[in-house]
Amino acid sequence: MEIKYPTIHYFDASDGYRFAVRVWDHPEGKADVVVLHGIVSHGGWYLASCSFLCEHGFRVHFLDRRGSGLNLGARGDVPDLDRWLKDVAEYLLRRATIRPRILLGISWGAKLAIAVAKQHPELCDAFGLIGPGLYAYQQAGTAKQVLLRLLRSLGLGLLRITIPLQDPRLFTENPRWLWYLATDPLSLRKVTVRFAVEDLKLNRLARTDPESVAQPALLMLAGRDRITDNARTRRFFQQLGGDKRLIEYPAAHHTLEFEQDPSGYFRDLAEWVDKQVIAFQRRSLPR
Repeated sequence: MEIKYPTIHYFDASDGYRFAVRVWDHPEGKADVVVLHGIVSHGGWYLASCSFLCEHGFRVHFLDRRGSGLNLGARGDVPDLDRWLKDVAEYLLRRATIRPRILLGISWGAKLAIAVAKQHPELCDAFGLIGPGLYAYQQAGTAKQVLLRLLRSLGLGLLRITIPLQDPRLFTENPRWLWYLATDPLSLRKVTVRFAVEDLKLNRLARTDPESVAQPALLMLAGRDRITDNARTRRFFQQLGGDKRLIEYPAAHHTLEFEQDPSGYFRDLAEWVDKQVIAFQRRSLPR
């Protein structure tokens, strides 16, 4: 497929932080699809899937997290958990149209997507979780969590630590993408201690009370994933309160985008988004 490249837009959060956003516009714009990336990645990893969604009639917005990807200020840092939630909510508020707003979270971004859907249901009509990092094999154990909180309490919140996802083979076995991951200058390698502590809080928020999350939800899992604990993720997903769709790719690795032929994944994603648009339109009809 021929990739349509995005335009770079900017928006200012309420605390003054300026974000770069990759936007794939479409004149029809059946839905506003807002995508959130993983802890290491950024919007540049996902050009093909976003281009595919745009070709199928959706307006796509890929929001690089503050301190990640194109956003070079405060690299790998966040003041607190609430700031992550506000960043996404404030951007969604700017998409206040008659079109549905659909949130897609990839890997770490899936935790943030669930948290936003829970805290701001009025801003999110449906959400998708793609290789979600809700339950990751590399997450900090009890001893490391205690150490992180201790370091922050000692005033070392800005100390930088290495993200335990440095091996490109955790993401893919595709040689082309292994080279890209090893040389990508925008991938995030380190975060601050306070980022890591706030991430622990995000874990709890995202996992707590899944029954209260009532929007339609999609879960896409890779069968050979070495980051996502698929079994625990499935159990969590089944507890969500809304309509649910689970799609699994038994031979795939963590980053579905990087498979030798990701076209099936692209089609499945576009079809699900299209169904959410139809359901939204039906709900909007006068009764």
